[in-house]
Amino acid sequence: MSGETGARVDTLLRHGRILTMDQRRRILVDGAIAIRQGIITAVGPDRQVGAGTSATTTRDLGGALVHPGLVDAHVHAGSSELSRGMAPKDHADYGAVDDWLFAFRRPETDHLGALLSCMEMVSNGTTAYSDTGGSFYLEETVRAIETVGMRGMPGHVVLDFNPKVPGRDTSAGAMSDDETETLRTPTRECVERLEEQMTRYPFHNGDRIRGAATMYGCMRCSDELLVQAQAVAREHGAPMIMHQSWDPEEVTISEALYGCRPIEHLADIGVLDENLTLVHMNHLSAREVDLVADAGTRVVHCPAASLRRGMGAIRLGSFPEMLAKGVPVALGSDGYSGRRDLLRQAYLAAVGFREFRGELPVLTGETVLEMATLHGARALGLDDEIGSIEVGKRADLVVHRLDRPEAHPRFRDPVDNLVYFRASSTVDTVFVDGEAILDRGVFTRFDSGEAYRRIDAAAAEFEAGVGAATYAAWPLVD
Repeated sequence: MSGETGARVDTLLRHGRILTMDQRRRILVDGAIAIRQGIITAVGPDRQVGAGTSATTTRDLGGALVHPGLVDAHVHAGSSELSRGMAPKDHADYGAVDDWLFAFRRPETDHLGALLSCMEMVSNGTTAYSDTGGSFYLEETVRAIETVGMRGMPGHVVLDFNPKVPGRDTSAGAMSDDETETLRTPTRECVERLEEQMTRYPFHNGDRIRGAATMYGCMRCSDELLVQAQAVAREHGAPMIMHQSWDPEEVTISEALYGCRPIEHLADIGVLDENLTLVHMNHLSAREVDLVADAGTRVVHCPAASLRRGMGAIRLGSFPEMLAKGVPVALGSDGYSGRRDLLRQAYLAAVGFREFRGELPVLTGETVLEMATLHGARALGLDDEIGSIEVGKRADLVVHRLDRPEAHPRFRDPVDNLVYFRASSTVDTVFVDGEAILDRGVFTRFDSGEAYRRIDAAAAEFEAGVGAATYAAWPLVD
């Protein structure tokens, strides 16, 4: 048993099959968790913790699976969420969508897009996420996160550089020069935005909203901005998180501008270190892998985003090699890649490398669950607070239901069943700080029906602006 017994607690969860993700990776076949003031005070076999603890509220889980809240280390939450499904980027020309999205961005659509993302993440078992600075109206993103009740690390859009490289091809998904110019902001203002969000939402205040140095990256930030952002992040004790090495064009740009590959350049300017988290990292050389490992830099793998766009994360990515070298590799759902569902990302990471490399297992079910929890927490700088079910950590928990076929048969070791069969389809109740923000499938802080009505109304406006049939492959008949 771990923790104290005897003292009264707020909540006692009994008779759960608990994937603790603690240092020993214990699986409690019949376990209990005690929670007081949002913190786990005891976790262990039910015969020890459950029988010896009195609680204001006790819930018998009846053998239901429990695991730590999942950490989605890269999600874009904002107005663009209201366009998903209508205009998937399966087309070489989706300019009408991007043009209309710029006109569509306003406080209410940023709020509703973030609200939709947060609702979906929580319903799929995610309790914490980070963006790389996708908010045009940061306070509206924060309002959405607080409405749902999850943890979030949002940030302003921050980029100040537009590399002009002859022959550069942006058809594979890189930001175009026109898009970059629209979003480009003077370096000083970028630094001020970062300073403002970390001051307004301190990283170490214990709140669910945290500010970090969240940046666009992808060769769209000047060296001056990168160096200053890292300094500001360290001053605030917060991580620096940005896109990196998404497509081969970034390598081309870096070699043309600096005479070396992107990660080599980050090392040269002193930015590559243990306080940095890099998202995507699909195109690395063996030397860049070593540089990342030696620096202690964290990485976020977004398999669905790459698979949908053919960017090479599985075909060319070095994520198994980075894991083997001790690099914390988290998982991210990203944007335009489908569901905000981290267990889906875990499944894709587990099976993708096996298919392409013709090896088994490459990444095991246990490894991808570590990526979805422990590594995600570390990528966000929150590993002392979340990512495992241990005494002293915050009670961010996911409880799965038993009344679906995916939950059966119930073996003593639930890992393979969770990764390859049930995934998020059986998520029932989600706790953050011991508060059930989703209880038996129902959001507890707000009226989800009213939220869906507002989201659909805004999306209908977007559809009317672009034209319902613009990207439809089949005829739409009223």
